[in-house]
Amino acid sequence: MIGIDVGYGFVKAVSLTGQKVCFPSLAAPAGHDQALDLGFGGPTPDHRVTVRRVNGQAQEYLVGEAAQDSFLATGFLGAEKPAELHDLLLLTAAYLVGAGSTGFPPAQVDLAVGLPLAFFKSQKDALKARLEALAAHVSVNGGGERYISFRKVLVIPQGAGVVFAQGLPKGRGYAAVVDVGQYTTDYLLVDLRTGRPVVEASGSVEAGCHLVAQRVAQAYLAKTGRPLPPRMERRILEDLAESGKVIFRGEELDLSREYREAVDDTAKAVARQVLSAWRDLVDSVAVTYLAGGGALLLGETLAKAFPNPVPIDDPVYANALGYLRMLSGKPEAR
Repeated sequence: MIGIDVGYGFVKAVSLTGQKVCFPSLAAPAGHDQALDLGFGGPTPDHRVTVRRVNGQAQEYLVGEAAQDSFLATGFLGAEKPAELHDLLLLTAAYLVGAGSTGFPPAQVDLAVGLPLAFFKSQKDALKARLEALAAHVSVNGGGERYISFRKVLVIPQGAGVVFAQGLPKGRGYAAVVDVGQYTTDYLLVDLRTGRPVVEASGSVEAGCHLVAQRVAQAYLAKTGRPLPPRMERRILEDLAESGKVIFRGEELDLSREYREAVDDTAKAVARQVLSAWRDLVDSVAVTYLAGGGALLLGETLAKAFPNPVPIDDPVYANALGYLRMLSGKPEAR
């Protein structure tokens, strides 16, 4: 059994045996000149993936960090996730947490995945059918080829996975989930008396960490006169998070103020939209769980906006862990 969260920014996967993997949601065709080794520096970025569809020709890709420096790298650019890219990322993650078999008849694995709450109703049936039909021979980073297909696919609303991963406290009022991703933030209110979500107070807003990147790109252009190349965006953001400075034409460029303001304003925009959706129920929220990779980036400001914010055990993997627990029928007790 495996749980996979194919996010707009990162793919996170966990298995029932405790294996975990997280990598950027990027892919590019693999050329024959990518593995240039000059004899120094760190290891070659992962992952190099070969996918051979049944009765089809093998294709090779760079996935995750390995794709970041490619001019041909593609990621999720909007609300829709192209099936070809989504399934390549999912197969890579499944392989890395141990899915697949080499024997005959091939063993199948049970899979749980998620969809943003805004798209869940309209897309869940199509996603389930597509993944149940998905099958391929996969090799990652030179490992042995394994056949991957799925016996059972469970599609779960994002945010609900966080509830299963974290558990619900006892008491009255509502437990709130704010799950901040790259392009969307999922929000959920659960009635603590019944354990059921409040449908009209649960959904998605198109606001997430990409707003920080947009603001940084504007500041970079204003200070340098040059647009920030899309393939440099992730690296620039990492540098700013670490030191507030980037290298431009051999010199350090200080964007620390602009970066802090971008993070703060993005967190306020997310909070404003979610609180607006909850309206008069906010005063009855007993606890707020902040989840997703965005909770690490925006958490300090978000914590000031929501009632009784509680850090969760593993915000990055919370959904994937919750999917796995829902699939196995073993929710976390609290």
